[in-house]
Amino acid sequence: MTENTFNDKEKQFEDLWDGITPKGVNRNKSLKFRQYILEHVRQMKKPLNRENAFKYWMGVLKAEAKDSENF
Repeated sequence: MTENTFNDKEKQFEDLWDGITPKGVNRNKSLKFRQYILEHVRQMKKPLNRENAFKYWMGVLKAEAKDSENF
């Protein structure tokens, strides 16, 4: 994964979290995205917050879960 890809994915998360679309801010899209991501975070038994949502989006939580299974 290149640095540019990482930055694009980070920007995509920020835009979705805030509901930013090409036509402006869409609150409904923001709420739908947050609900979707936070449900996945909840299933991983992590606190429901923006930081963990971001970690899930970037694949960090899955990597942490995989590492903890190996020990």
